[in-house]
Amino acid sequence: MTTHAQESAGPNKNGRAIFRRFGTIINDIVKVPLSNLSPSCRYEEESCTAAYSEASGSQHHVVGSLRLITSPSPNAAPKRSTAATSDIAVSFILKCEDGPNDDINDNRWKTFYSASRALNSNCRRKHAYSIIIEDNHLSLWYFSRSHLARSQEFDLMDVRALVHALSALVFSTVEDLGYDANVRRISEWIEDSKEDQTRYVYRLEKRFFKTLTCRSEYDNLYITGRATRVWEVVEVTSFDDIAPLPHAQRMILRDVWLGHDSETEREIQEKIFERCDELGRNFPPENDARFNGVDNATRSLLRERLKDGSYKNLFLTIEADYRGAVSKPPADGFAPAPYIYDQPVYLNQEAKQPGSDPHRGSTSRANSIPDEAILYQPPPSVPREYKQRQRNFVVYREVCCALHELDDLYDVVQALLDALLALQILFLVSWVHRDVSSGNILSFQGRGKLSDLEYAKEFNLLVGGRSSDPKTGTPIFMSVEFQSEGTVYKKMAKRNTWKNTNRANAPSSSTVPNHHNFQHDLESIFWILTWIVFTHIPGQNCTNVIWELFHSRSLGFAAARLHFLTDEDVCAKKLASLRKDLPPVLSNGLLGMRDVLHMGYHSREKSFGDISSYSPIYGELREILEAIAASVPRGTVKLVRPPPPKVGARSGYAPRTETMDKKKQAPEDTMLAPHKAASLKRARGASDADNVGDESRAGKRAARE
Repeated sequence: MTTHAQESAGPNKNGRAIFRRFGTIINDIVKVPLSNLSPSCRYEEESCTAAYSEASGSQHHVVGSLRLITSPSPNAAPKRSTAATSDIAVSFILKCEDGPNDDINDNRWKTFYSASRALNSNCRRKHAYSIIIEDNHLSLWYFSRSHLARSQEFDLMDVRALVHALSALVFSTVEDLGYDANVRRISEWIEDSKEDQTRYVYRLEKRFFKTLTCRSEYDNLYITGRATRVWEVVEVTSFDDIAPLPHAQRMILRDVWLGHDSETEREIQEKIFERCDELGRNFPPENDARFNGVDNATRSLLRERLKDGSYKNLFLTIEADYRGAVSKPPADGFAPAPYIYDQPVYLNQEAKQPGSDPHRGSTSRANSIPDEAILYQPPPSVPREYKQRQRNFVVYREVCCALHELDDLYDVVQALLDALLALQILFLVSWVHRDVSSGNILSFQGRGKLSDLEYAKEFNLLVGGRSSDPKTGTPIFMSVEFQSEGTVYKKMAKRNTWKNTNRANAPSSSTVPNHHNFQHDLESIFWILTWIVFTHIPGQNCTNVIWELFHSRSLGFAAARLHFLTDEDVCAKKLASLRKDLPPVLSNGLLGMRDVLHMGYHSREKSFGDISSYSPIYGELREILEAIAASVPRGTVKLVRPPPPKVGARSGYAPRTETMDKKKQAPEDTMLAPHKAASLKRARGASDADNVGDESRAGKRAARE
């Protein structure tokens, strides 16, 4: 139980006095002998006057804590006089009666920040609890990767309810308090750095993998979502025997939260590979619509790859995977309330009572967005789904580099060529990837691999409408059409003459929903190469272009990307800001890719199901990429690599910003992995918040700050 007190002397003294009494109550509860229950937490005030965090940037101000009796911190961790945040089980926030009303909003940001730090700085944590006291009312909060929930408030003078709530926490198991039994924190002496370092051991059924280096750390404002972490790991014997197995090779482990009813990447990959093997046994004839405009050499290559199974080399090899912890389901009778922290999202019509203020209540997404950036609020009639999430561990054999980690343009283009071939194979079996990004195209021993198939789905216009086919992917790499929910193709309006001026308008024909289609995946290839060229080649003055095209929070972001794709002059003008000594084929190639994609959208019009309209584009883009690769041999165009991660106790990236306010206001960093920015990735099927209580004052202070 972490206690956040007011900064002024009066409320702080009141807070200490109040929690000293709480500590007495809690410690008395701990001493109660129960035959079937043992306490897991206890209150300690003197040793918790401050707390240190294993990750920099923590803002805990502790005057008391309810900590685990058996600490999850490694025994060999550095000796400190303060309590590690990993030992703190529940966050406790207080607004005293003599504090200003706006402190209610401040309290809620504190409890959110505390939960965020607990979940994001400790891989053992799968959910977190908090308690908020506002004046003489208490409420319990639950934070998970699927949603956050708030209980109904009750009066502190209700002794029975108070003791019941505290007892439920004290006698909960360590796992019920949010610590994952399939993850163990360890401390290991690192000879190079001459210090102990906190690492993790993941259990995948009967196999154990120890983390070595963090490749991608999750550290942003969103609590809900996939919360992906990527580690280099080595297989070990057990939690207690952490020596690498004989001949064990380094591999990659991805820790990700998926929808509870979602298929894992292995399950999706197996479905795709089954289709590919069937296609290899029964290769389609030359006049098949999927080979419209495909040259004989490419067709032969595809046939051989599918026949001998070598197409699998274009994807990652999954060594092991495991379905782990599941978030709690929403409570029966819950009422969604979307305004705890100020961002309007899906408002459930049933939850809005007559005469109530729509800006009061709980939030669905713990993130602050300026008012001018809120361009669209879904109508009240759209229901919001609150689905559980399940933790998934996946181990891959290949230790690869993402495109934005490469230091040579030639290697980037080669990886894009292989990814293009992988996308064409997906096209042949009628699957779309839906999340092509610089982090999902990998380079391994000089060749490219297409990864992260969790968003992939079968292309079918008859199912998966807008409501069940949500926008996915990384905005700066997403197709213009799918991001804008419109079409690049615009039908020319007929000229209005005197003959039809008074004629009644004919009813408009129904249109086919613009689903994510094959060309949307191909357009992402174009945006990735454009992003690399503008942001990773040193010695260029492209700041304005980068801001317009690759900062999704800028107000003109969508329009700038649309014009860059559809207007040749706009594209050429922005490409003119590149370094003058670069091979001309680079800017000419990007202009050519733009032209291929633009013409593809217009020639298809709205016939999204016309398979023959997609097939020529693969060959046209391949020809351009091969020409670029031939003109930029390795060593010709060097790239700026992102700085190495700051390795700390949690073996990961240190937070890019130090405080909550800075994190809320920080722009996207185009030189680092795009998924590191808070606003870039939209989680699949995210269910962000629900509330089980009365409406309360909204947190608008954060937006103003």
